[in-house]
Amino acid sequence: MRQLPLNRSLLFFLDQLEYSEAALSADPDTAPLAVAFREEIADWANAFEKQRTARREVVRANAIVAVRDEQLDTVTTSFGVVLLADVRGDRNSTGFRRFFPAAPSELVRRALRKQCENTKSVIIPAIRGLAETSPLYRFASQLENATKAALDALDTRAKARGSSAGASLDVEEWKEGVNRLRLSTYGALLGIAAEKHYPRSWAESFFAGTAGAGADDDEEPEVPGPTPNEPSPGVTPAGGGTAPTEPTT
Repeated sequence: MRQLPLNRSLLFFLDQLEYSEAALSADPDTAPLAVAFREEIADWANAFEKQRTARREVVRANAIVAVRDEQLDTVTTSFGVVLLADVRGDRNSTGFRRFFPAAPSELVRRALRKQCENTKSVIIPAIRGLAETSPLYRFASQLENATKAALDALDTRAKARGSSAGASLDVEEWKEGVNRLRLSTYGALLGIAAEKHYPRSWAESFFAGTAGAGADDDEEPEVPGPTPNEPSPGVTPAGGGTAPTEPTT
């Protein structure tokens, strides 16, 4: 009787529990041992719901972050276009570089939180310092709103990821409990086998095989989301398009 690898899915663990519960229930000598397995089967639903809920929140949070990232990129790029026109296409001018030491396209490629921090600390204050009649002034509120929404989305995702990590630990503890139950049950079965002069194979027959100890096909895939450096979704849109660029002179 082998321990169940913790990297196997909850469905795999459920199948193992169901097998042993049915086998134990089918033999009068072992029927009392099936009770604990029925309890673990009942607890399985809670473990699965906890795991699925946590994954769902991370998936949804990733989606919102992607949308907020795109919205901020759109406003930033539009601002860059108007700014470039305002400085007559001179990217090296002081008027341009006070907002963008590099091109706006470089800013939107940065990790979203860094982009937000730069927008809040550099771009928005510089715009607020302009006259209200400036064609650039209207972008202050747009960038402020887009930045706040993006930061809120990032914070929400961070909380979702934290909850997901906690749920994963809870599920792992449940799996460890199943393994302890199987081991103690196996010991009890060996005791019965010795008493009744049954072969060891009799005790082992109450547990399903565990061939293929790696992650199984019904294991849920990784939660979809951006790569660690969080490249802007606006830089390489779906379908192979390119990011919007500022007009050249």
